[in-house]
Amino acid sequence: MKKIIYIILTFSFLVSCQTETAKNEKSDKTEIVKSNDSLGSKTDSLTTENRTESNTIYIKDSSDYSTRFLKEMAKSGMSNVSLIDSFMIFGQTDTVTFPEVPRVGRRTILTAKKDHLAIALTVERINQTTIDYKIEMVEFGNAGYTYEGQADLYHRFHLGAEVDENDMTGGAYLSYEFSDLSDTCKTVIRLGEDEHYLLGKIIKNCNGKIRDIELDNFRMLIEK
Repeated sequence: MKKIIYIILTFSFLVSCQTETAKNEKSDKTEIVKSNDSLGSKTDSLTTENRTESNTIYIKDSSDYSTRFLKEMAKSGMSNVSLIDSFMIFGQTDTVTFPEVPRVGRRTILTAKKDHLAIALTVERINQTTIDYKIEMVEFGNAGYTYEGQADLYHRFHLGAEVDENDMTGGAYLSYEFSDLSDTCKTVIRLGEDEHYLLGKIIKNCNGKIRDIELDNFRMLIEK
């Protein structure tokens, strides 16, 4: 009888340990809470409770941000963060604004030429994190090349903007980086502006017969 009681107590202890371990593993994961999901306990308003959940990324409207951007935030361990319209809020106090350049909904064409190669870049910002883009390259003596897709803002953009050189003035300007990781090729688009024009630099490989484009081997593109 004592042996049976001992076995039962041992089994209960093991079950309890497994349950506690599962709870701890779950708490280490970052939860993405979307106010437009069908979660009965969540609403569109940001409450104090939402802001203090240490392993939560709260999103007012998920259509404002790309799925990849949100996954990269969670994967990197970012937590206790709220995304509300054009604001990224850390905890209850620190607030960062998403880049205003390029403006959402505006379609812009940027062009540049160096030696025998001309490049046209068409961009349209579709939400806070994502641009639709089209890259067209024409080089004398080679076939043309066209590529289009979507590129997303770096999920830790709040750590600081890039600094690129303005070919027209020789000065510097701030830019933000959007990247397309949809295939094995590399597409990076850096966008900023001066007082009047949208400015851009690109990194692009897999361009058919046209050489790889890097930051230091091609000119800055400027809004037409």
